[in-house]
Amino acid sequence: MLQAMIATAPGKLILTGEYAVLDGAPAIVVAIDRRAIARRGTALATSPFLLAVADELAASDPAAAELARHVTVDTSALYDGECKLGLGSSAAATVAATACAGVAPDRIYPIALAAHARAQGLRGARGSGADVAAAVHGGTIAFEAGAVRRLRWPAELLLVPFFTGVAADTATLVARVMAVRSADVTAALAAIAEASQAAEAALDVQAFARAGAAIDQLARATRIDLVPACVVAARHALARLGGTAKTTGAGGGDVGVAVLPATVDATEVGRLLIEVGCQPLRLCVEAAGVDTRPAP
Repeated sequence: MLQAMIATAPGKLILTGEYAVLDGAPAIVVAIDRRAIARRGTALATSPFLLAVADELAASDPAAAELARHVTVDTSALYDGECKLGLGSSAAATVAATACAGVAPDRIYPIALAAHARAQGLRGARGSGADVAAAVHGGTIAFEAGAVRRLRWPAELLLVPFFTGVAADTATLVARVMAVRSADVTAALAAIAEASQAAEAALDVQAFARAGAAIDQLARATRIDLVPACVVAARHALARLGGTAKTTGAGGGDVGVAVLPATVDATEVGRLLIEVGCQPLRLCVEAAGVDTRPAP
């Protein structure tokens, strides 16, 4: 009898480098403590991401490909009811499914990366793979052109994720931004890349404020609403506490983050976020990446 297995993989937040990461710039990404859970079953998979895993494995490992076709994945922890939060549910599902199919640990990342890009490409944007990397490795990483550098989230920095109240379609936003190529857009992408490099060198409030300003610049250059009004309001409200706020990932909605000195009162931060229309989320940086264990 085939052993019953469970594999889990964390969601993510892309904190800096958004959009510019598609051109090879570094991005700072954190895994978060909500996970996709994959199980071996008998029903055929229907998700394009799970089917893409099977397709990637078909030539090199037919047995694993067959297992992948019968994996089910629960990503409900990465949603708020039916509402998408933008926590990388598809990447976490792809990584968890790859592990659950019995793929060797050192092959999970390349297989999941290729599978996720294949499925995303059908929607018009293959993505950078930063979300897949976070789901595999966990913790805080710098992601650049497929390479991963491990970072340490500083104890003196408080990270408070919040929901903007609006779900965003990442693939559509990325396609729209990438279609607008002008001198102003090029300059904005360069500013995003430089801010992300600065953040890798020093994870502090100033670096995240610079990264937020760079996204504002891209929004103006493309004339696309990448920065919700509540994020702008949160930035102004948190300035009095020595903090800042910015979008994550493609922006346009989903999850934003407040970044402040760890000495501030987290309750006060939550109150200020709620007052400007943001919904604080109970999310923490997750040190562990993908894991696999026998089902109980």
